[in-house]
Amino acid sequence: MYDRTQVIDSTEIQFDGWRLLTRSGELLRDGTTYRLPQQPLRVLLELLAHPGEVVTRERLVQVLWPKGVVDFDNSLNAVVRKLRVALGDDSGTPRYIETLPRVGYRFIGSIAPAAPGQADAPSATSPSIDTSAATPGTMQSADSIQSPRSIRGFGRSRLRWAIPAIAVVLTGASVAWWYAHQARPLAASSIRRAGDAGARSSSQHAYELYLDGKFQRSRRDINANPLAIESFQAALREDPYFADAWAALSETYTGTGTQQFMPLAQAMEQARSAALRALELNPKLASGHAALGLILMYYDLDYAAAEKQYLEARINDDRYARLWHGYAMLRGFQGRTDEALDYIGRARELEPMTLLYTSTYANLLYYTRRYQDAIEYVQPVLASQPRFDQVRSVLIRALLESGDTKGALDQLPLRYSELPMLSDDGVVFARSGRRDEALRQVERLERHAREGYGVAYEVAIVHAALGQVEPACAALRRALDDRSPTLGWLRLDPRMDPLRKSACYAEMMQRLYR
Repeated sequence: MYDRTQVIDSTEIQFDGWRLLTRSGELLRDGTTYRLPQQPLRVLLELLAHPGEVVTRERLVQVLWPKGVVDFDNSLNAVVRKLRVALGDDSGTPRYIETLPRVGYRFIGSIAPAAPGQADAPSATSPSIDTSAATPGTMQSADSIQSPRSIRGFGRSRLRWAIPAIAVVLTGASVAWWYAHQARPLAASSIRRAGDAGARSSSQHAYELYLDGKFQRSRRDINANPLAIESFQAALREDPYFADAWAALSETYTGTGTQQFMPLAQAMEQARSAALRALELNPKLASGHAALGLILMYYDLDYAAAEKQYLEARINDDRYARLWHGYAMLRGFQGRTDEALDYIGRARELEPMTLLYTSTYANLLYYTRRYQDAIEYVQPVLASQPRFDQVRSVLIRALLESGDTKGALDQLPLRYSELPMLSDDGVVFARSGRRDEALRQVERLERHAREGYGVAYEVAIVHAALGQVEPACAALRRALDDRSPTLGWLRLDPRMDPLRKSACYAEMMQRLYR
């Protein structure tokens, strides 16, 4: 047996081609260095101390949190997931860490002591990727964080969600400092990922414009997508061969269309052209495959083709966070909710400051009918991001399904914009008996439909809330033609419950999942 004291005393441990420098937490392989955060490092050391043996969850909790932690199950899961991301391990087909459900974990790799006299430090020529810090691909994910509302008077019952809000603000300030002080050195070094050849730009100015575009599209205080598109296009004027910028431009056009800030067909045409250009420049570009997967999923409604793109992206760079976000959406559309929650968890771990993933996770809580969890999750987010309408929409819907119609009504005027895709007003009015106002919302949505927006699914939702089955079915059938971006949620959507037993619902399910 490999004695635990040997692990603690060793400055280096080798297993399956990896070298672990125990003091610095650096993992070395194939000339690349990954720096483990402290908690994943402690878990790895504990598992390496007992190769082939089960290390119980209780033991790992003791190692990580000797003074105790409230939600140790979810916290331990998150730590192990970070370790797996660093090792490139998969819980379904593990090479290193085997999970024994509700029991613990076991190291199943081949372990060997370090060769005598082997250097502790990585080679000076080896590129270092710190998975615990921001990188050029993630540091602009620190969305524009505003100061939270005062938490005075919340009381103990609300303190548990006030604390995360404060953490969001403090983390945002830290990332802002990082951007101001570290962006240029990292941009100049052009840290590369697997399969990234040709993705980065040799132009510093193009790279700065690209980073600004990523920052703008991450904002949730305003619709900054036009600013993001402008920055990406400027970057591409500087360097037309900048594959990452083409992929980011594609993703932004897709987001602009699905959020109904631009007629869908126009947005998707631009998005597809940019994604194909990115892949033409670099066929192994993960962001290019992920961008194309979004279009295939949202607009072409071709889930099998989208799956192939996400698998290709995963092979080439499984640390690209938006890959896991898109994959989570696909799994949600397919009704595979456990995988969807796991995949959005991976995206959030890779880029914890990205609000896009926050809203998607909140939506998954709603669509899996965990209404109270959704409410408790979005409240601290809205305390720090009051203009974040996407999560306010989740709050409105979760309150409504929980039976708090008044609470849902009170949230409607707090939104900062009325996106044409949202049926929230119509459903809330219908559920509260304000039928005429609900029908006026249908008229508003139909006007947007005539302007080229994909809103037929939203129209169907309001008719269903009013008990109008035939108009709801007619609108639902139109949703395939106008490519309503929210149509993919049909299988899970609680608002579709009134139509579950109808012939049109069965027909749509057959057509959507053909």
